[in-house]
Amino acid sequence: MIVILAILAASRAFPVGQTSPPLVPRDHFQARGPSCDDPDGCRSLWHIIWSCAVTILLCTWVSVHPNIPSPDETWPRIMVRRIGLMLAALFVPEFMVAWALKQRQVAVELAKEHGQEGWTIAHGFFAIMGGFMEYEGNRPVRVLLPDQLKSYSLTGNGDFPRIAKAEIQDKSKGDIVSKSLVILQTGWFVTQCVARGVQGLPITELELITVAFATLNLVMYLLWWDKPLNVQRGVRVYKKRDTEEPIDDGYVEATRSDGFWSALGYAFSDIPAAIVHGPLSRDINFNDASWGARVLLWPLVKPFDIIDSDPPREYEDLKRVNTFHPDEWAAGKMPGPFTVFIMAAIALAFGGIHCAGWSFAFPSSVERILWRVASVSIIAVPALFMLLMLADFRWDFSNVRVYYLILISVYMFGRLALLVLPFLCLRSLPLAAYNDVHWASFIPHVL
Repeated sequence: MIVILAILAASRAFPVGQTSPPLVPRDHFQARGPSCDDPDGCRSLWHIIWSCAVTILLCTWVSVHPNIPSPDETWPRIMVRRIGLMLAALFVPEFMVAWALKQRQVAVELAKEHGQEGWTIAHGFFAIMGGFMEYEGNRPVRVLLPDQLKSYSLTGNGDFPRIAKAEIQDKSKGDIVSKSLVILQTGWFVTQCVARGVQGLPITELELITVAFATLNLVMYLLWWDKPLNVQRGVRVYKKRDTEEPIDDGYVEATRSDGFWSALGYAFSDIPAAIVHGPLSRDINFNDASWGARVLLWPLVKPFDIIDSDPPREYEDLKRVNTFHPDEWAAGKMPGPFTVFIMAAIALAFGGIHCAGWSFAFPSSVERILWRVASVSIIAVPALFMLLMLADFRWDFSNVRVYYLILISVYMFGRLALLVLPFLCLRSLPLAAYNDVHWASFIPHVL
């Protein structure tokens, strides 16, 4: 939010019309602050910014369903990871949708595989997000993946943990009411933008990218509809044994009582190590690269790890699953043709919404060209990425990683441009952009 306000402040302070001539007649733009030529209803610049910011933050914060953290983690560390997921939803929303689609496919497969145990899709989600924790007495040992649940139960007296769907839903911080409110909020915003287009009122670039985020996050939200939201603790399961009751060894989970700054420092403790050792990639080794190269390549390689990476061996005995677990699709390592088609269609729809601003009125020709190039790039790069991934899977290219890095770099610069340009365009808006929608025109008059 601070970055957004800073960009906004800079854009409003930027002199209008000095670097390049306007692309439309000057009298169509506001010269000294917001104004409106409609006596029936006007909106302010702050109203535009506020409605877009609320919708984007609501989409990116609420729609992301993280996996369960370790019982030893403190809230600042959990919060840092959650903020990182929100930033990933802002910069690489298509990859987040692919993660949600991957989790749903695995959850559906698990529900079919364990149908005799009464598993549903919610059980599948709960298992792959780290919902089953092995305990010895009261001591947490490790998180159990679905293929490790045999010979475990809730009491140690059975051969499989059986839990009701209602108990899983009870752990979720989101119910059908809260989920419906998110859908209504995003749906209302999209409806307003559609109504403006029907009535011939201009839509700002900021509203256009908000519609794109709302549409993509709605898809993500529907894919995660059965996944519990913000679960902080998994279910205790015990290995099958001869005794009738669980063993109580008197152990109590330690809770960190450090001060705020100590806890915050602990939350950021992995960041220096990540910079020193390079990107968190298990396929590419950047340890021999310079420090600057490692820092620059880290955010570029991370999206690739989200989509295509092998299960990390170091997580086998830890108390939480990987942030982007599972790493494999339900049918194997690579997504099937239908999945690739769905992902390509989602990326095409997201980029197509940005291309709807192709003929928008921009303050300068440079901004118009940047918008068009960036819009085309976020359509072309995901499609090329999927084609390259399938081609590499079939023919096993030798230097395919270099092409991956090039495509990801182009995509990231395009996404950054589409995040900055809408705020720069706020410095000069058409007067009609401040007109409200005439909702009465959609309602027939009753005589």
